[in-house]
Amino acid sequence: MNVKVLYHSSTGNTRKLADAIANVIGVSAEPITKESISFSVPIDLLFIGDGIYFGKPNKNTIAFINQLTPQTVKNVAVFATYGGQGKIGADIKKMFNAKSINIIGEPFVCKGQSWILMNRKHPDKVDIKKASDFAKSMIRQID
Repeated sequence: MNVKVLYHSSTGNTRKLADAIANVIGVSAEPITKESISFSVPIDLLFIGDGIYFGKPNKNTIAFINQLTPQTVKNVAVFATYGGQGKIGADIKKMFNAKSINIIGEPFVCKGQSWILMNRKHPDKVDIKKASDFAKSMIRQID
């Protein structure tokens, strides 16, 4: 099975989740950058994560999702962090629904430290454990 973990993280919060998910699966988490990411073979399951920035996903994440098709990505599992607005997972899910790319499960979303004191110490050990459990659950759904 071809599985990828891609993420955007300006603060390191979403990267913590991406690393936990990738560790469970046995792959490396890769950051989404300005450069286009292409796949030589279709992805069976793409874990994709981001935070919320001024009410929406990062522009690089949006551009990346816009280039995907159901032929390049068969299934997607969404994960995200937020400081104040927990809607980020649903927003990313809507983007994939609009492209008719299969979403498995509900997005995994947790608090991430925002500013200096808001959601301090998140994602914490409990959040990381839940992200790992999320990854295991998503893998079982496509096996």
